[in-house]
Amino acid sequence: MRAEDRILIKNLAQTAEIVNTINGGMSQANMILEKGEEEWTVAVRVPGVSPERMRVEVRNSQLFIFHVMADENAADIELPFLLAAVTLDKRVDFDAIIAEYEDKELYITMPLDEEASGYEREIDIFKR
Repeated sequence: MRAEDRILIKNLAQTAEIVNTINGGMSQANMILEKGEEEWTVAVRVPGVSPERMRVEVRNSQLFIFHVMADENAADIELPFLLAAVTLDKRVDFDAIIAEYEDKELYITMPLDEEASGYEREIDIFKR
């Protein structure tokens, strides 16, 4: 493939993503999960979504990351759109999970604890 063809394909893909987003579509979330011996970390980048519109929750040993969209016809209705889900290890200390937003990326830190026992909770997102 010629270099000009590669550039054309790249430009078309970027244009399609922009048009899709402008027309009400969504950009794909990019998630990286790192499993360490003392903690797990998740980094999520969602183009065009502000941290105020993101929600992080733990339910039944699953970590869920949502984009909360407001219904244009009803101001009091929020529509959650699932961005990512991670099955958690039983050693995750659910009380110690923190979520921080920095440089257009959401970072979730989940410390491990051998004596941890899970439950459900929503995790606040802090801006750095």
